Amino acid sequence: MELFVTDLDGTLINSKREVPKRSLEILNKLIEKGVNFTVATARTPATAVEILQNLNLKLPVALMNGVLIYDTKELRYIDIKGIEKEAVNKVLDIFKNHKKSPLVYGVKDNHLWVYHKEFENVYEYNFYKERADKKLKTFVKVEDYNGSLRDSNIINFVAFDNYEKIKAIAEEIKCIEGITVNYYKDVYEDCYFLEAYSSEASKANGIKYLSKYIEYSKVICFGDNLNDIPMFELADEAYATANAAEEIKKIATDVIGSCEENGVAEFLESRFKNK
Repeated sequence: MELFVTDLDGTLINSKREVPKRSLEILNKLIEKGVNFTVATARTPATAVEILQNLNLKLPVALMNGVLIYDTKELRYIDIKGIEKEAVNKVLDIFKNHKKSPLVYGVKDNHLWVYHKEFENVYEYNFYKERADKKLKTFVKVEDYNGSLRDSNIINFVAFDNYEKIKAIAEEIKCIEGITVNYYKDVYEDCYFLEAYSSEASKANGIKYLSKYIEYSKVICFGDNLNDIPMFELADEAYATANAAEEIKKIATDVIGSCEENGVAEFLESRFKNK
């Protein structure tokens, strides 16, 4: 049995941050016919649920790069890969030494909280503005991280800045045991994006967790950026969109249409046309 897994930004959704109508029509038809299709994304439930509301998924999704397994219909956290408290403190110390304040994500009472200090640049503010006032996520401005984080299961750190600063912070964080850190050019902004989370989490491990819901013998995935590499390495077939980073295209089985051309959906429609 085949399992199809797609990334969202730069892969399934277009520059308007939406699943195009044509893609929805194709994918819903295939899912209804029994094609096993789901999503693995860096996004949180707050924005992913909204984006996926018209896609009739029957499987849970892997969110925040596999940190969360989430049921988009019941709005329920199924699995959470939290960060050990000692590692949380070490990450915060590194940010403090670099005079940088991250956005810190935590789960408490089946709800996502984002703790932050004063926004330092326009990229952080734009990120906040797009995600504020979502019913599944609450931003909390804090003076001090330590006291505010005490009651939450901390799952993620996010930061935006220039390449040099982000790289320097990431190089230090990656030395902390139990933490995975990624940084890459943001899809939408002219800056670099850093995310740090539990090493137990990855899009690949998120896909493995889905074996509790479906017996699959083959994984076919779609992606465009560096955080898709673990998923590409796990998959039997891995397809990069035409707009994907060169590193992703190099390890892909093949390159398909871009996120603006319904690349994933058109590929799947073609694949199942004769079945």
